[in-house]
Amino acid sequence: MLNGISPRHELKALSRRRARPDIWLTVKPELLEERLSQGWEIRRRNRRSISLKRPKDRDDLLRSRVWTLLYRMGFTHLSGDGGASILSKRGEPQESDHIEIVAIDDEVAVAVECRSFGDRHKDHRLPDRLAEISSLRGKFARAVAKGIPEGGSSSRNIATIMFVENLDRRDSDLQAADKGSVPLFDLQDLEYYEDLVRHLGIAARYQFLSEVLKGKRVKGLTLTIPALRSRAGKLTSYTFSVRPDYLLKIAYIAHRAKGKPFDVDAYQRMISKSRLKAIREFISDDGVFPTNIVLNIEEPRHIRFDQTSQLGDDGGPTLGWLTLAPVYGAAWVIDGQHRLFGYSGHPRASTSYLNVLAFEGLSASRQTELFVEINSEQRRVKRSLLVELDATLKWDDEDEDKRIHAVISKAGMALDNIPESPLKDRVLLADVRRTKRRCISLTALAGALRRPGFFIVSRRVGQATQYGPLWRDHPSDSLRRTVRVLVAWLGQVASQVPDWWELGSEEGGGLAMNDGVTVCIEILRTVFDHLNEKGNLVLLDDEDLVRRVSPYGEALGEHFAHMSFDERAAFRRLRGVQGQTTGKMMALETLSREFSKFNPEGLADWIERRKVNTNERARQIIDRIERAIQGGILEELKAEFQADDDDWWFSGVPKAVRKKIDDRINDMGGGRREENFDLLHYEAIIHFQWQLFKPLFAYSDRQNVGKQKGTAWLRQIGDMRNKVMHPSRNDFLSLTELQELESYEEWLAGQLKEGD
Repeated sequence: MLNGISPRHELKALSRRRARPDIWLTVKPELLEERLSQGWEIRRRNRRSISLKRPKDRDDLLRSRVWTLLYRMGFTHLSGDGGASILSKRGEPQESDHIEIVAIDDEVAVAVECRSFGDRHKDHRLPDRLAEISSLRGKFARAVAKGIPEGGSSSRNIATIMFVENLDRRDSDLQAADKGSVPLFDLQDLEYYEDLVRHLGIAARYQFLSEVLKGKRVKGLTLTIPALRSRAGKLTSYTFSVRPDYLLKIAYIAHRAKGKPFDVDAYQRMISKSRLKAIREFISDDGVFPTNIVLNIEEPRHIRFDQTSQLGDDGGPTLGWLTLAPVYGAAWVIDGQHRLFGYSGHPRASTSYLNVLAFEGLSASRQTELFVEINSEQRRVKRSLLVELDATLKWDDEDEDKRIHAVISKAGMALDNIPESPLKDRVLLADVRRTKRRCISLTALAGALRRPGFFIVSRRVGQATQYGPLWRDHPSDSLRRTVRVLVAWLGQVASQVPDWWELGSEEGGGLAMNDGVTVCIEILRTVFDHLNEKGNLVLLDDEDLVRRVSPYGEALGEHFAHMSFDERAAFRRLRGVQGQTTGKMMALETLSREFSKFNPEGLADWIERRKVNTNERARQIIDRIERAIQGGILEELKAEFQADDDDWWFSGVPKAVRKKIDDRINDMGGGRREENFDLLHYEAIIHFQWQLFKPLFAYSDRQNVGKQKGTAWLRQIGDMRNKVMHPSRNDFLSLTELQELESYEEWLAGQLKEGD
């Protein structure tokens, strides 16, 4: 027998207590001071009593959350406050057979143990405890059958589970869990299923059971239905109709939200609660879905097709009877999750029918391809979502570059996921909302890591590929290495400026943002280049690689730690590629003072440019060039269009430029037209009157040069102007660029002199 089990309808009061993060207590006023000294807080003052509260301790909170999850999943019987015990033949509870949480229905009985630690912890006895829990399964099954006999123990599936908090799970732990068939869940799993049950209600139970009892038969669900079998190349598919209540029990969704840091078989977006509500209303209003739910039957043994007759030619579809195995997790939903789960808890789930297209034995990457193809036809797929889907879509690709994209994508998601990461809950994924803290896009992370030097250093025709420090032959090994190195590298920065890092994009922040993190990753790439000169880093194991770069990571952290408030603000203003380059060079200069042999390519030139202050000289030259261009253009226009004083303006200047100049004058409250031109306006005027200005402003030896090539020099000067006119970027023209600017000034003076 099983002691301590109650029907769900008797547990409403307990469910309210368990759902709260606090313990509530009502006391008389004279006992208030004593309770306050024990850590209680006042929740509410009543007329004759006082309601107090106190946070649950860590262990109780974890047990409460797990119990509440199972209650909301709709299990018909659950254990009470003190858990449950298997009674001896004498009817006495046995301490060794105590179970913290039990949840039972006609199909399943679940026994749960919870373990929580205050900080990251390794439990060397965990494999032994998992074995003990596994050995309890038979005794638990017999006790459940006697106490709640509906269905009998032979037909009810039995599951033993452990939830852990702050436990570093070693490979031996995972092996023991797998050997004993004791699923080992952590807080990430718990949070996922809490979120899922909020969206799906009791249908979330089948998603949970699909993981806990994957491959186990569902009681009483044998189903044989008419279907068409088709073949396209190597793909086999079946088309049929089925009731939603059946499909809800065997279908499984591969959510990216559920995917572990090193798991690649997750590609679906988390279900939208608002969209589910709209679909349920659509179903209630007799709505009909004209498109198929697309599934993948993962195991051929979960499906049987008995042909009855042939329709059309030999290559056409085949009519027959399809038998679907009643197995948890037998069918993965590739597309149509909202249409399917819209029926969850709906009265029409047992009377309506859904059209289904089911494939047989598709790989995870092929499923992802279908998902992208289907959804890109229906609506634009976000760039960030496509980057995330790379993790599955390209994981086992034959092309090395595509596999690297998959590793990088999965690494970015892992950095957002694992507790020890300085980017935990900071990476902006496709399905989450941007916040001040979560402001680093996966696209930006991927862009930084895809640059040469991390995975591939060089690849030349006829020569062997030179691999980078993060490369490993198997994607899983590359992923673990990449995450390990980035956690250590970025962690050294975050640990030395925790206040700045924590701010994210808030006022005063700017380091834990796209540009700041990209600068840090770029510096790591430069350090890799430097260390590779002393020996091939790819030969080092993960820990040795981390140790080799660690001194440079510490120096980078100190560089940021020594920044004043104004310097931090200036760093935040370094935006885009130019800004990132400047931020990188400033940090590399600090590192070069710390490490005497550290002299990255381009650093000496950047330091020299800053010393000679090329920008100030360039600014003077650009001012003279602009005045010269202005004088030449106005002189030519006024000479060409002499009908009246304004004819040069209306006939010689394009309409779009006239509008911009007039708007500028209005905003400034007045001014002369000729004083409000800039380089882009001059280029537009020259193009508009190309035949007039070509002899004067076309920089080319060719007689028939076109507008774009003939005025390319103006765009170059514009780019230089952007550098020199923004001193906060700390970016300087090279000596070569300064010389080029001087040559343009000399050429322009000659052109205007000849024009005279």
